[in-house]
Amino acid sequence: MSHHQYVLLDTDAEEPDQDIDDRLAGNGLVYANAEATYATVLTGTSYGDVDVVFDVTVSEPPLNCEGWDEVVEVSLCFPSEGPLVGDPLSEDLVEVPLLGEEGEYQWWRFRIHARGRDAASEAGDIHTEEGDTVLEQHLVQIWAAPQAPETRHRLTDEAGRRRRTASPEEYEAAKAAEAAHAAMPPTPPEEMPMAPVRAELHTRTPDTPAD
Repeated sequence: MSHHQYVLLDTDAEEPDQDIDDRLAGNGLVYANAEATYATVLTGTSYGDVDVVFDVTVSEPPLNCEGWDEVVEVSLCFPSEGPLVGDPLSEDLVEVPLLGEEGEYQWWRFRIHARGRDAASEAGDIHTEEGDTVLEQHLVQIWAAPQAPETRHRLTDEAGRRRRTASPEEYEAAKAAEAAHAAMPPTPPEEMPMAPVRAELHTRTPDTPAD
């Protein structure tokens, strides 16, 4: 992949009409064009290698977010030949066939899992040899399903949070505020405000005998 992304596209699809740096305040993991025929998956890896596993099933698999930093579902429209996946700039693309009628466009649900994006982002370019450990892994589960709204199952990494923040300045301000709060010493018990004490006043009428 390159430019912190890989794509899933139909051969006749048009790229979303925005630059990757403009894609802020979204889910931070995947974006699609208006026709849902071209999707961009954001990576922590700037240039190089990411492990991506595609699991095409006949029905929706059980949801399992354990061990993943980000999990998002989107609906995309592709023919049964499936999308081309990879880096469109270098034309390093592979085809992922789907389980539908040949040549027929239909809606598919894509559940995209990601982990290791933060570590990969710190490492920068990652070019591995066979047998090397890749810092960033993705799992893409795909099954036929009617079009449905985006579902965000888990959003926990900084790479995604950076994209979900309205602006880079706002992201940096939020991080600085969190760091300042974490650095503050705990308040000593003697300086903690006292909880108000509630006192009840009992009265008796003159004809009520005293105890």
